[in-house]
Amino acid sequence: MYKQFYQGMSLTELPLFALFLFIVVFLGVCAWVFGVRRSQDFDALARLPLAERGEGGHE
Repeated sequence: MYKQFYQGMSLTELPLFALFLFIVVFLGVCAWVFGVRRSQDFDALARLPLAERGEGGHE
């Protein structure tokens, strides 16, 4: 089935390029989300459910 699909295709490298691009973007987003700089934001958000009403600027 794949052989028939790619047989008529002139850009056979396109699926590999798209896969490589997806992996690079995915790893970049993961690195950004779980980066060290963001840990302070996560700590502040983790304390919100335990904070007193009015504390932290959220009413």
